[in-house]
Amino acid sequence: MKRLSTLLSLMVICCSFLWSQTITGSVRDADGPLSFASIVVKGTTFGTSTDNEGNFKLTVPEGATALVVTYVGYKTQEIKLDGNTNYTITLVEDYLGVDEVVVTAYGTKRSGDVTGAISTVNSEVIQDVPGVGLQTALRGRAAGVIVTQSSGTPGASVDVRVRGSTSISATNQPLYVIDGVPLISGNFSQIGVGGQDLNALADLNPNDIESINVLKDASTAAIYGSRGANGVVLITTKSGKAGRTKVEFNASYGSQDPIKLIPVLDSAGYRDYLGEIYGDRNFFLGGFQGDTYWQDLIFNNGTIEDYSLSFSGGDAKTRFYAGLSYHDNEGIIESSRFQRYSARLNLDHQANDKLSIGMNMGYNNSVNDRVRNDNNIFGIVSIAILWPSTVPVRNEDGSFASGLGWENPVNNIENYDNKIISHRLNGNAFAKYEFIDGLSLKVGLGIDALSLRETVYEPSILQSSNTGTGTNSEVTDFRWVNNYTLNYNTNFGASTLDFNIGAEFQEDRIDRLFAEVNDFPTDDFTGLSSGASPTTITGSFSGDRLQSYFANIDYSFADRFFLTGVFRTDGSSRFVNNKFGYFPGVSAGWKISNEDWMVGRGFDLLKVRVGWGQTGNNGIGNFTALQLFGAGANYLDLPGIITTQLGNPDLRWETTTQTNIGIDFGILDSRIGGSLEYYIKDTDDLLLNKPIPTTTGFASVTENIGKVRNTGFDISLNFVPVSTKDFQWDISLIAGFNENEILELFESQPIDVGFATRLAEGHPIGAFFGYVVDDIYQNDEQIAADAALDGDDTTPYQPGAAPGDFRFQDISGGAGEDGILGTADDLPPDGRITDADRTFIGQGLPSWTGGLTNIFSFKGIELNTFWQFSWGNDIYNNNLEFAEGMHSVFSVTQRAWDGRWQQEGDDADYPRAVVGDPNNNRRNSTRFVEDGSYLRLKVATLSYTFPRSVLNSIGLQKLRVYVTGQNLVTWTNYSWYDPEVSTFGETNTAPGTDFLTYPQARSIVGGINIGF
Repeated sequence: MKRLSTLLSLMVICCSFLWSQTITGSVRDADGPLSFASIVVKGTTFGTSTDNEGNFKLTVPEGATALVVTYVGYKTQEIKLDGNTNYTITLVEDYLGVDEVVVTAYGTKRSGDVTGAISTVNSEVIQDVPGVGLQTALRGRAAGVIVTQSSGTPGASVDVRVRGSTSISATNQPLYVIDGVPLISGNFSQIGVGGQDLNALADLNPNDIESINVLKDASTAAIYGSRGANGVVLITTKSGKAGRTKVEFNASYGSQDPIKLIPVLDSAGYRDYLGEIYGDRNFFLGGFQGDTYWQDLIFNNGTIEDYSLSFSGGDAKTRFYAGLSYHDNEGIIESSRFQRYSARLNLDHQANDKLSIGMNMGYNNSVNDRVRNDNNIFGIVSIAILWPSTVPVRNEDGSFASGLGWENPVNNIENYDNKIISHRLNGNAFAKYEFIDGLSLKVGLGIDALSLRETVYEPSILQSSNTGTGTNSEVTDFRWVNNYTLNYNTNFGASTLDFNIGAEFQEDRIDRLFAEVNDFPTDDFTGLSSGASPTTITGSFSGDRLQSYFANIDYSFADRFFLTGVFRTDGSSRFVNNKFGYFPGVSAGWKISNEDWMVGRGFDLLKVRVGWGQTGNNGIGNFTALQLFGAGANYLDLPGIITTQLGNPDLRWETTTQTNIGIDFGILDSRIGGSLEYYIKDTDDLLLNKPIPTTTGFASVTENIGKVRNTGFDISLNFVPVSTKDFQWDISLIAGFNENEILELFESQPIDVGFATRLAEGHPIGAFFGYVVDDIYQNDEQIAADAALDGDDTTPYQPGAAPGDFRFQDISGGAGEDGILGTADDLPPDGRITDADRTFIGQGLPSWTGGLTNIFSFKGIELNTFWQFSWGNDIYNNNLEFAEGMHSVFSVTQRAWDGRWQQEGDDADYPRAVVGDPNNNRRNSTRFVEDGSYLRLKVATLSYTFPRSVLNSIGLQKLRVYVTGQNLVTWTNYSWYDPEVSTFGETNTAPGTDFLTYPQARSIVGGINIGF
């Protein structure tokens, strides 16, 4: 029977080709032919693509009624087959992108049919940017998406916020999904080197990306339920198209250097500084007579290179994409480097009229050489700034010089060895069976497997070791995802219905090993077995499961009215009594421009959208809800077990409720268009630590308490001022406004985190808290006058104050009515500077972010510039507390030394230089808060694409050469290395802090794209 069935199938296929016909034609636009345009027989997978001259040849089966012709940037056309064998097809540019296909989780739809808030980034904006990654590709390209590359460390974490911060203790990062598989993300390093965490997503190869779609509002993200509160980033990798095999080779190479350096005192200036604060120009020099500018020694001109080779193509039955790539980023600090090797294979096969199968599989191997960086006493940037220039690199005997108990930065670079090697396999396999026309079942199995090995050796020549220290760490995270989706779509009259229901099951298992050994006999043997003193050996495993059921329905009527409904229920092993959460979403749209009474009124597109939904956040620990026990509590040589965590079985999801209102428009033949959106986003049941009596043996227990609100606007505008045969000018503006506010905390009690950050009701997450600098005391009479205001004559106004010290504002008489110091209660000054005089002095989150893209194209020459901006945020520049402290043997900046107070009448910005800081000029205050707003020429690319006449003569399909610059110019009032910074990486609570962080680089890269 099986053989008979196979034989009949082959007969049917053969007959279909006997009844088929071959047609030819060409595809062009107003200026000429279009190569690689896609032509597909409507309702089938039969198709091809145009050649370099825009011509095509296609065999169509019996009964074919139309061709569907698509090309990026042009409106999709449907060509009816009327018996002719040759067709000339002219496409019209689609400036608004209403015909672009948008991925919406478990399906796709036309951009013009979308009713929620979705932003799209195509591969064209990724390909030319040196060192771009999956997350940085979103920077300034999607309204309402804030991307902060928190440092220049190769492979370091990137902070992404979609429409603000929703959580304090759970994750604020979006969910990333590649080809339907939710990705493992976060930091898996177990060995700290400073503030910058490792970025698991740096393993992914951006050259394989076809498009990125960001689900920003709850009506769209609700399809991912408990993981959608922070938005969802859907990545679609490249696939093959029917037609001739397409070969592409891309190569780029360039250099990068620090954007700026910080002027610090030279050796003569440092001796003058010592003489002023200690009365001895040789104090603490230890005999050192060097003159070393450390920043010149640690920073270098690193290289950045990228190579990729891809093959794609296929026929009506089978399509493929295969790619190989290599990326190498040598950091601007010696010994820091990130390398990535990638391979991908995507296949689609139409087994028969009913069954199609396929797979998308990618493998990535990365090697990360790390250095000790910010917020680290042995950090290289830290020492290069604060170490005196009088210390030489080496002593007379050739050994590395040392002082202050810190590591010589050159010694640190040359001898500290930290290497991370990771392997990652991610992808899926699927089968789709169509029962009847419009009704199909899709079954998918996905995997994301991450293996990371970290080895560190600190030889005896380093102060941090002395006798040699070796550390090994291994982490594996293995994720399985399988899903089942039943889809039905149909047309009846003027209505279109697309409905799917499904189930998804996900399981993770994480295994960790960690070992540290001291006392090595020689630095020639670095294996852990060579060490004499094991200090730490640990191992653990954990995991979680997610069981989900979902449904989605899309209805449209006459291409005017659109309705979308989404529902998902998630069950998580992380919870006990509240395992399941329920997440609905609904949105509607009205395309007013398609109404008869709107025809001729000047609008090519006018659509209003409204959406509402609920999403969850399960980004907490796997065992947060459970009471935990641990071994090792030994007593009298007997093993023991103790309670290590109090459980709370009633924990439930953090739930975000969001309302979105949007308008899409296009006028003047779509030369001007865009979208405007307003949203309000409330997150309830925050997972926070509730203080409990310490008699329990614990200080706190996790409960659902607290509420955060985000409100804002997203703006996307597109302009085409000029479009002729030879010249085109395109402008795109993306901007997002967000206002974040904490509405509720446990008993309204504030929480202090980071260096100077306070979480408090009525203020945004990441607000800075401290004293307000009023002026600098000029003489003793001013100090005495302030002391006379003191109600207690025994307590001076500012203990230890002297002329040249900061005068801080007396803003409050004590605690407010609610018992919280430094609140907005109107209390009179009390003549004393106390904790009550602290107040909110800035915020780390920006009000406005976005980007402006400007493209000039003339006869193959293109100038593409991308401007990035951030406005309304402050930076807590903790560098200044040390580099401009003016109180110790630490070196200071040149500006602080030149601008210090020296005598009465000085209009100084910096206090006097004095040992010990008796007035505590270094306390958290407005002195360290700087405007973090900036405008940056982020990327500028000048390219030339050779004309078809030249390509034909050399047998190529494409030849393009370009030069790209990144981080070229920055306008900012921020005084340190870079305003795009965050010492604590992806921190929820303390963004916008800078403490001796590895700075970003400026790069110039040349490249070539070749198509065969």
